[in-house]
Amino acid sequence: MPLQAMTVVRAARDIQYGRSIAVQHGVPGRVVNLQPGWAGTRYTVEFAPESGAKVTLVGLSAGDVLPG
Repeated sequence: MPLQAMTVVRAARDIQYGRSIAVQHGVPGRVVNLQPGWAGTRYTVEFAPESGAKVTLVGLSAGDVLPG
């Protein structure tokens, strides 16, 4: 069952953007949008690292985020 919008999640692994790490493993976030499709649901997640700057990533899979 897919996660719902506004669900609190955390990064299941280090998520890279290009060659750098955009979000480190365990950083908390919140699902802000989801796109169901034939290949699975894709999520837009707003992460809030301790640095205070929010990072929004689009197109994440269920393997990229964990509830809680």
